[in-house]
Amino acid sequence: MRLARWIFLWYCPALVVQITYCSLDICSVYWSNLRQSVLFLAQYTETLPRGNDVNAKLPAVSMNSMKRVARLLVQAVLAALILTLATPSSSRLAVEQPHVGLGAFLAERDHVYLVDNMKFDWAVWQLQWSLAEPSKGNYQWLGLDELLAYAQSEGVMVVLRVDSAPAWARSGPEGAPPDDMDDFGDFMCAVASRAAGHVAGYVIWNEPNLPMNWGGSPNAGQYVQMLQAVYPRIKAADSDAAVVTSGMATTGGPGGALCALGGELAGIQLAAYTEQLYAAGVVNDLDFICGIYRSGGKPYFDVLGSHPYGFAHEPEQAPAPVSGLTFRRVEQQRALMEIRNDADTQIWAIEFGWILDPGASCHNWGDWSTRTWQIVARQQQADYLRDAYLYAMSHYPWMGVMSFFNMDFATVYWYHRCEPARWYSVAYRQNHTDPLNSPIVYRPAYYSLRGMASALAGGRKAFVPLIVQGQG
Repeated sequence: MRLARWIFLWYCPALVVQITYCSLDICSVYWSNLRQSVLFLAQYTETLPRGNDVNAKLPAVSMNSMKRVARLLVQAVLAALILTLATPSSSRLAVEQPHVGLGAFLAERDHVYLVDNMKFDWAVWQLQWSLAEPSKGNYQWLGLDELLAYAQSEGVMVVLRVDSAPAWARSGPEGAPPDDMDDFGDFMCAVASRAAGHVAGYVIWNEPNLPMNWGGSPNAGQYVQMLQAVYPRIKAADSDAAVVTSGMATTGGPGGALCALGGELAGIQLAAYTEQLYAAGVVNDLDFICGIYRSGGKPYFDVLGSHPYGFAHEPEQAPAPVSGLTFRRVEQQRALMEIRNDADTQIWAIEFGWILDPGASCHNWGDWSTRTWQIVARQQQADYLRDAYLYAMSHYPWMGVMSFFNMDFATVYWYHRCEPARWYSVAYRQNHTDPLNSPIVYRPAYYSLRGMASALAGGRKAFVPLIVQGQG
C-alpha cells in the first residue's frame, strides 16, 4: 500500500500537466506510454511472489527491488512527457513506443523459440565465416537456413554477427582479419543474397579492439577497410538490411581525445582492470570508435554497435566514479557520435549483461582471475538486466535493438562448465553434456525479462511453467 501511494503521488503532477496543456496528438503518445508503464507495474507486482517462499516457481522480489522498478517507471513517464512536448507535432505519431527492440544473443539456432517464449522480438546469432565458406566459393548454408526457418516460424527478427575468417583467407592467427577484404566482401554478398528479406541487420566482426580478434594489432583504419569492402556488397544484395559496426570491448578509462571527446572521464584514475587491458594491447573503445570516424568510416555503416556490459554495477551507475566500467559507458560512445555529426544514427547494444559466480573450482580457469570482481548475485542479474532495458527506454531515444548476452550458452554441450559465457546465460541445463536427459531450466533473470516484456506489450501474464531448480 505504501508503494502504491508513493507512485500515485509522483504520477499526479504529470497527469495534471497533460490534462491541462497537451493537445490531442501529444496526449495520444503520452497516454500510450503511461498505459504501458502502469501495465508493467501492475503485471510485474501481481506475477512475482514475495518473501522467502522456497516453493515458488518465480523469484522473490524485495521491497527495495520494487521501489527501483517504480522509480524507473516514474522516470520513464516524466521523460516521455518532456520528449513529447519537445517533439515537433508532425513527427510525434510516427514514433512507435517503445523504441527499444527487445533482443537476446543465442548460441543454438534451434533455440529461437526461447526468444519468442520470453516475448522478445529479436535474436542475434553468430555466423562463422570459417564454417560457412570452408574454401573459396564453397558455401555451407545449412546452419543459416535452419536459423532463418526457425525465426520465421516464431516471428522473430534476426541479426547476424559475422566474423571468424577461414584459414584460406588469412595468413595471420585465428581471429585475424582476412588478407584481402574483398574475400570477405564476396562472402557477405553471398550471405545477404541468400538471406535477403529475412535478416534485419549484419554486425561486422566482433570486438576488433581486442588483439585476439584482429591478428594481434587492432587497427581502426583497417577495420574501416573491412566496412568499405562489405557495405556496398550487402546493400546491393539487400538494401533494407542494416550494416552494424562491431561492438567494441568496453575498456573503461578516458578516450576519444582525437575526436575532442573530454567530459567527465577526462583525467580520472584508471581502474586496475583497464590497466590490465592496456598492458595486453587492447585499444580503448572510445579511441577505436573515434578512429573509425577519423578514417572515413561514417558512410559505411547504418548503426553503431555497442557492448555496454555492466560489470559489477547497476545499470544506473554513472560512468565517472567507476572509470567508465558500466552500462552507461554507451553515453560516452553516443557523445562521440554527436561530436562527429552522426546524431541521426542509432546505437544497437549487440551484447550486454552481468555475470554470475561459477564457483571456486572455476576461479583459476581461463581468464576468471580478471572477472571475479564483476560477479553479481542471481537476483541482481535479474534486476540489472530488466532495469537496463527500462533505463534505455526512458533515457536513450537513440537506442535501437538491445540484445542481452546471453540466452542459452549454458545449455549447449560445446562449452566447458567454467566458460564465462555460460555464467551470463539466463537458461541452463543441470548437465549440459547430456541434453537429452537434462531439460532446459531458467535462472531468475529469464522470468524477470519475460515479465517485463509481457507487461510492456500489455499482454496477458503467461510464464513457462518450468521449475527454477538448483543454483546453476
